[in-house]
Amino acid sequence: MIVQEHYELNGIEFTRTFSDAGKCVTRDGEEYEEANDPTEYGRVYTESENDLPSISAEEALDIITGVVE
Repeated sequence: MIVQEHYELNGIEFTRTFSDAGKCVTRDGEEYEEANDPTEYGRVYTESENDLPSISAEEALDIITGVVE
């Protein structure tokens, strides 16, 4: 299901849109892991059939520690 959360950053209201089912979100033929837009834009997203990309724990640790291969 699509979830929207609202937050403020530097005086601008934003809407974060994501899937609570681990899916990508899509708009105008483009897929995103999540979308963060100024609320005033009123963008509408739908849930994709595609799962979010995943990485292994080892890949995550490499990213966090800055290891480059």
